[in-house]
Amino acid sequence: MEYIFEDVVIKPSNAPKFVLNGEEVDIWSEEYSNYHSKSIVEYVRDAILEYEKRKEDPFPEIVGKEVEKEMVKNALMSGSNIPFRGRKGYGKTTFSKSIAKLLPEKLLAVKGCKIGCDPTHPSCFSCKKKLLEDDVVELTWIPRKWIRIAGDPMMTTRQLIGGISIQKIREGYDLDHPEVFTPGKILKAHRGIAYFDELGAIPSALQTLLHELLEEKQITTPEGDIIPMKIDTIVIASTNPANYKGVADIKEPLLDRMEEIPIGPPETLEEEIEIGLRNMSLKKGAILPEWHLRTLARIVRLARCKDCRISSVIELEPSCRATIKLFDHLRASATRKGHRCAMLIDYGKNYEIVKLALRSRMEIEYEDEISKDDVIVKLTEEALNRTCGEIYEKIPRNEFKGLMIDLAEFCFEPVDVEKAKDFEDFEYLYRTLLLIARRKEELRSAFEILLESIKRCTGLIEKVGFGRYVYAGYEA
Repeated sequence: MEYIFEDVVIKPSNAPKFVLNGEEVDIWSEEYSNYHSKSIVEYVRDAILEYEKRKEDPFPEIVGKEVEKEMVKNALMSGSNIPFRGRKGYGKTTFSKSIAKLLPEKLLAVKGCKIGCDPTHPSCFSCKKKLLEDDVVELTWIPRKWIRIAGDPMMTTRQLIGGISIQKIREGYDLDHPEVFTPGKILKAHRGIAYFDELGAIPSALQTLLHELLEEKQITTPEGDIIPMKIDTIVIASTNPANYKGVADIKEPLLDRMEEIPIGPPETLEEEIEIGLRNMSLKKGAILPEWHLRTLARIVRLARCKDCRISSVIELEPSCRATIKLFDHLRASATRKGHRCAMLIDYGKNYEIVKLALRSRMEIEYEDEISKDDVIVKLTEEALNRTCGEIYEKIPRNEFKGLMIDLAEFCFEPVDVEKAKDFEDFEYLYRTLLLIARRKEELRSAFEILLESIKRCTGLIEKVGFGRYVYAGYEA
């Protein structure tokens, strides 16, 4: 039983015969040598250096965040664990998954091992025994690991670390018996990435055990036995800002062994849009034209902007998930109505799709004075004002008069934008629409946003009903 407390290393000179898929293999040959013996830090470090050599981004899933990416690469190269600190919905989980992709897609492990031990450097009792005493040891492939561990103030030692008992071994239990060794969530992350979602929520006593496991490479059992347990993992954690509702602190001894990296909202409107498009659930359906993407992303960004008068009452700001769902809801609304391209009328008569996406993703401070729906409407109006200002600026000044003559004729009677057609018959109108739209399918939506822009910026167009506009520039 002495080897339970020893650091076991298997070399060609003391190795058993290894069998993979029924065939004997030489794991030190070129074919297999990259799938064992290296630590997780070494695999990640090698991958980062390879990306640097090719001048490629190792984290293509992450939009923007160039400074944060540099910090992550430096932290990983130096073998550090990382807590990401930032509000919910800003990509902390996505970043952790992107880090996991730096690992090989598969690794060699002892077959039947509960934690996927390396055949050259086992951690668990059973694998140490097999590799030291058996003549033949079966191996298997295990996929790259990303183990999510949800922060839970009610988490137990057995759930996090597992059950380990030297006493049961002394009583004659087999090393594979669940009473001897049942791995918890952190041990299951051996040879992979352990992602703690809200690390601070884990009880203080368990944070101490986690520190002992990661820093001192040992576990103190309930019976008081101290067992070496070299778990090979990189810990990536997430935590919200210190003043965030319901946030618990990560304890200082544990935090002192980690490199904290702040993760904030997208820096630009373009990054916000890109994140929204990449993460949509509804991948097919009506086209989302640029002006609606900018409007919807602006609504969310305005809600975060503390310099904006409307957002001053917002206590909990919406994250990128709000942008994603706004895009999803607009496409869903337009597709249900048979629109090839999304339109302003697809927002709903009272911006219902915007309310649907934001109600559960923001909180306001003075709801007895102003309702959440009222705030959402004001944000939407302000976003539309800004987008319509951009559209209006696209109209060539030397063609404005000709455009107004065309619109006076086209909109002499109230026009239903949902049925509008034959734009090609109006030279200046058609030319202006082509400056706005990127493809033919967007023309009707471009016509609608053009009318809305002229209405908001000049008053020469009047809205006379849901989706209905009329020319209003006649002299009295």
